[in-house]
Amino acid sequence: MGVKGTVHSKNGSSVILEINGFLIKILCDIETLEKAQIGQTVQLHTHLEFSQEGITIYGFLSKERLYVFEKILKVSKIGPKTALRIVSTSEPEELVHLIISQDVEKLSRFPGIGKKTAERLIAELKDEEFEIKSDYSKELSDAIDALVALGFGKIESREAAKSVYHSSKKAEQIVKEALKMLSKKV
Repeated sequence: MGVKGTVHSKNGSSVILEINGFLIKILCDIETLEKAQIGQTVQLHTHLEFSQEGITIYGFLSKERLYVFEKILKVSKIGPKTALRIVSTSEPEELVHLIISQDVEKLSRFPGIGKKTAERLIAELKDEEFEIKSDYSKELSDAIDALVALGFGKIESREAAKSVYHSSKKAEQIVKEALKMLSKKV
């Protein structure tokens, strides 16, 4: 499912889309909030959630991010707001890699996830068939973590590391090349 409309306004966690004269509030991941500009027409892949408070729409620019969001919702005791925080923290491919490689330590660092939740996430999803193929490796993931620890933002660290990544590289090489790239932007 999806919606197409013009971004009317944005706040901390949602965009307001104008669709045929109606204003609709859609909760979004960080990537969507950053990329969707006021006045711009966007197509969002959506998930409807029904609760006692009413209907909530979750929207994503990326079809892959929606896919992982819906997989995470299958895990017991994880609701849509926690799932949204999880998919906002990482690329879909990285999340799939962490789940398949059963990396409890890194998953437990995500906001809203402790060790027990990370273990449950892995236990309930490790045997799932994911349509997203992960090209993430431990080296790439470690390099991104190192760049973030050095003070760079998660998104810019991820983009820089992925742009210099080759499967034969070690984390140190990826960090070194990504730092060169990031220093040119400053």
